Amino acid sequence: MVEAKLAWADMKHKPADRSDVLNPIRHILEKEMKPPQNHPKEMIMLGLGEPSKKNGFDLPEVINESLIEVIKAGTSNGYTAASGTIEARQAVAKKFSSEEYPIDPNHVTLTFGTSGALFNAISVLCERGTEILVARPGFPLCQPICENLGVVYKHYDLIPDKQWEVDLDNLRSQINDKTRAILVNNPSNPCGSCWSEAHMKEIIAVADEHRIPIIADEVYYGLSYDPEREFKSFGQMTKTVPVICLGALSKIYCIPGWRCGWMLTYNNNGYFDQVLENISKHSMILLHPNACVAAALPRILAEVPESHFTGMKEKLKASSDAAFGRLSTIKGIKPIKASAAMYMMVTIDIEAFKDITDDVDFCKKILAEQNCFTFPSACFFGKNAFRMIICTKPDVILEFGDRLEEFCNAHLK
Repeated sequence: MVEAKLAWADMKHKPADRSDVLNPIRHILEKEMKPPQNHPKEMIMLGLGEPSKKNGFDLPEVINESLIEVIKAGTSNGYTAASGTIEARQAVAKKFSSEEYPIDPNHVTLTFGTSGALFNAISVLCERGTEILVARPGFPLCQPICENLGVVYKHYDLIPDKQWEVDLDNLRSQINDKTRAILVNNPSNPCGSCWSEAHMKEIIAVADEHRIPIIADEVYYGLSYDPEREFKSFGQMTKTVPVICLGALSKIYCIPGWRCGWMLTYNNNGYFDQVLENISKHSMILLHPNACVAAALPRILAEVPESHFTGMKEKLKASSDAAFGRLSTIKGIKPIKASAAMYMMVTIDIEAFKDITDDVDFCKKILAEQNCFTFPSACFFGKNAFRMIICTKPDVILEFGDRLEEFCNAHLK
């Protein structure tokens, strides 16, 4: 006797467990924190780090010209190699090479933004059940990537009172025989910091001691406005520890939506010989940059003037100074001054408030009451703090300060 089959309407397909993952930032942005309807005050969006025209950042003309030129030529509408065209890879290699640290174009892989580069790097270096060390606070994209891949992510702590340097003893304590990589993000999102060369060497020494490679998320490369902590790439700091550096056009060229990123593999001591083969193979199943953007990449990297980057840093420093100065006067919170990237962390004295339970509650209530959007530090593996962008105009930041002070005063004990 044939067993009767259930009707489709009585069945539910069980999704793959590995797909049950959340990107904390995207989840908060798109699902958790709903902007209030018909609020009398205009929204102040201090959530996403977008150096856009609206926020006061204009593109150098050559960026748009380069893409228009490619589109008009009509010669870049087809498929490209999974790792990127040789012309684009050569342009990236030339841009980031130095006399002491030349980069082989064959060790450059184009990716769908830095997000794609991070997914590729973790996929190739970490097997299911192995571990990767990530910063706390830190950018949370590694969380859903690791959960999807079955990789364990473990935290090492940053020290806010030391300009967000790594707690080296804590870092060492997380290392075991399952550790496959140390992920660093410098300049930092969400901390708005850039490590000194001396501290970078201390991190490299830990990696060297335990023979663990480094994945360096450097999407904010160059964006330090502290003259005592100028940016330097991890890949250009060691000839012993193998490093994979991740970067993109997105932030410093002010075009995050173009999604053009790259991986630079520093194959010190031949440690990454087999890894390089699998990076190439794994790239064949991932999205890579749009062909037109990749074709425009060489001109963008070669012709955007230095004045663009200098101007960006001047604007970011002005906004950082404005944010720190204004928020330092408000009871119940304490800003930690930013000196790099596009963000500032602000700690919350939860005990000072009568009806706020944690940082998520704080951010939800200020959104509802003052129409101000910020991200709770819970998005970044932290607690009792929020992250605000500083890649916006100083007058917007000062208006936010006024609303924040009104909010805090209304909720203080």
